[in-house]
Amino acid sequence: MDIIKLENTYKTPYQGRNWRDTKHELPIKPKDTLSFCDLRNCSLEGLDLSMVEFFGCRLNGTLFKGAKLDRARFIGCFSSDDYDYPPTDFRGAISQDVSVVDSHLHYQADEFLGDFNYLNDNFWMGKSPEAKWPDVVAAAAATETLSDRNDVRYNAAVKLGVLDNPVVAPILGCLLADDEWDVRSIALETLGNLRHQEFPQGDNILLQWMFLRLGDRHSIVREKARNLVEILSPPNDVLLASINRMRSSESEERISGVLAAIELCRLDEQYSRLLEPQIIESLLLDEAPAVRQKSSYLREVLDDC
Repeated sequence: MDIIKLENTYKTPYQGRNWRDTKHELPIKPKDTLSFCDLRNCSLEGLDLSMVEFFGCRLNGTLFKGAKLDRARFIGCFSSDDYDYPPTDFRGAISQDVSVVDSHLHYQADEFLGDFNYLNDNFWMGKSPEAKWPDVVAAAAATETLSDRNDVRYNAAVKLGVLDNPVVAPILGCLLADDEWDVRSIALETLGNLRHQEFPQGDNILLQWMFLRLGDRHSIVREKARNLVEILSPPNDVLLASINRMRSSESEERISGVLAAIELCRLDEQYSRLLEPQIIESLLLDEAPAVRQKSSYLREVLDDC
């Protein structure tokens, strides 16, 4: 069962945020959801993180000192136990009924860290070797996704695909926000291959995040996402998440939405039914020249349908 909260219960859903090494206070509030975020070496010290969900987040060196973690959830999160990476620091955290699911967390904590609910036994508490991801997954592959070298991150995604363990799908989601297009591309391909059936956790969120690549800034990534539409046949609500970026207040987001619509309409004219003509007409008059240009091309594609 997917334990991720339904979207209409989110307060603020943060996706793919790179907050690595951020020391100033982050805008996270109770009930927020952080998906595929890089929180390495971030300070969450003293924040009220009650009922916050961390889904597929990188947590090496993340500081939770004095943070309130009542009913917080860590789902598919990862902090490597490799000596090159500092552990997650829960010392001084205030917690009750914290749930940890399908995660591999190497952490420091006080002798007693409140009441943890260990779901699926995939949680590593200190030196307990029986409750962590298999070494071949955590050490040989997942840890390498944290590398500063893009070739290492690329090869790590390949390795995770070969290992064929869907528990790592949320962490692979972090690579879909990578700065390098080839890393994003191989991560998307690997996630497509891993989805023999629904992902164990957060299936709908993962699918939406994957198919946001329909609007990726690189054409090869967009093409790979288009091919996965044919292979995986995601429901329309998943595809609408990519198209609806056309409504964004940010021009780059609007461009992404238009690019996603172009890819879908090029694939099959049936997807043109997901578009709202009035939105396209408004984008043809957009203040941003690049938005107008892409929207004009979308209009041409629609005329050919």
